[in-house]
Amino acid sequence: KVQLANLYGKDKLSLEDRVGWVDETLKAGLVTRTAEAPTSEDSLKWWLQADKPLQTVAACMELADAVAAPNPEEFLSSLPVHQDGSCNGLQHYAALGRDTVGAEQVNLVPSDLPQDVYAGVMRLVARQVSVDAAEGHPLARRLDGLIGRKIVKQVIMTSVYGVTFVGARQQIQNRLRELAALEDVAEQQQAEMASYLARMTLDSLGSVFNGATSSMVWLARCARQIASAGHPVEWVTPLGLPVVQPYFKDESRKVETVLQTMTISEPRGGSAEGAHAVVDKNRQRNGLPPNFVHSLDSSHMLMSARQCHAAGLAFAAVHDSYWTHAGSVATMNEVLRAQFVELHRPALLAELAQSFRERYPEVDWDQEELLPPKRGDFDLEQVKQSTYFFA
Repeated sequence: KVQLANLYGKDKLSLEDRVGWVDETLKAGLVTRTAEAPTSEDSLKWWLQADKPLQTVAACMELADAVAAPNPEEFLSSLPVHQDGSCNGLQHYAALGRDTVGAEQVNLVPSDLPQDVYAGVMRLVARQVSVDAAEGHPLARRLDGLIGRKIVKQVIMTSVYGVTFVGARQQIQNRLRELAALEDVAEQQQAEMASYLARMTLDSLGSVFNGATSSMVWLARCARQIASAGHPVEWVTPLGLPVVQPYFKDESRKVETVLQTMTISEPRGGSAEGAHAVVDKNRQRNGLPPNFVHSLDSSHMLMSARQCHAAGLAFAAVHDSYWTHAGSVATMNEVLRAQFVELHRPALLAELAQSFRERYPEVDWDQEELLPPKRGDFDLEQVKQSTYFFA
C-alpha cells in the first residue's frame, strides 16, 4: 500500500496516511478497476494523474490480487518495492560533518512526518522574494507568489554534484518558462529572473546546509592544491576501491575518413593513457566534491547489497533507490540504516586528509584552509530510528 501511494505521488504523507489514502482508494473501487480494466475511461482518468503512471498500474494489479487472496499475508508478491533516499547526496554530507541542522532537513533524525528539504529552501526563497517585492525590486514584484517547490528542486538536487551558478540559472529558467503567469515575459527578462533566483537559492541552501557547504569548499580547495602540484586527485573508498579523477588538458584533432569526420582528443603533453599529461585544475577542483560523495553512496549501496544477500533478501538498486519485495521491506529497512551508520562511523574527512598528506607530501597541508572542517554534534545512531531516512 505504501508503494502504491509513493508511486501515485503521496510520498510526503506519513506512512500511516499513505496507507489510509490507499484504503480509501480501495473502497472507491479505483484500484480494482485499474487492475481489471486499465484502459477504461474511468481508470485512465485516475492513474494517468500519478507521478509514475505505469508503475502505478502494476502496483494496482499486485494489490488487487493480494487483497482478493484468501490470506493476503501469504500472497506471494513479486512486485519490487522501492525505498528512496531523501536528497541522498546531502544526507551523506550531513553525516560527514555531523551537521545536526542539515541532518534534520534530510530525514537523518526521527520525525513524525517526512521532512522536505526542497519545500524548506523554497519557503526561504519565497520569503526573501516577498521582502524584496515590498521594497520595490522589479523582478521580485513580478515573481512574488510564483515561487514553487519545482523551481528550486533541481538546483538543490544537483548542488552536491557540482552544479555551477550558470547551470543553476539555466535550470531555474527552464522552470520559469513553464509558468503560465510568465508567458508574456521576454526571454531576456526571464534570464534576469533566473539569475536573481539562482543566486538566492544557492545562498539559502548554504544557510540551511552550512556543514555541507564547508565540506564541499574544503574538498575543492584540496583538489586545487593537488592539481597545482601536477597530480590528478586520488583516494580510496571505504570499501578499498581506488579512485582517480581522469581530468587532463586535452588537445583535439580532426581526422577525415571516407565516411565521416572524427574528432580525436588526447591528453596534452602525454600519451593516450595520460602519463605525464597536464592535469586540468578546474575539472579536478570541481569534480572532487561530487565524485567523493558518489564514492560514498556507491559504498553504502554495496554494503547494503552484501548484507541483504547474507540475509537471503532479493535486492536491486538504482543509485539511492533500493528495492526488495513487500515481505522483506522491514529487514531491508534495518540493513540499509545500519550500513549507513557503519559507513560514516569513522571520521571520513579526517581520514581523507591524512591520505592526501601521505600521497602528496609536496603540498603544505598545515595551511588553515586545508585542515578538514570541524564536525558537529549530530548523533549518527539516530539514523537507525529515522522512519523517513529511506522511505
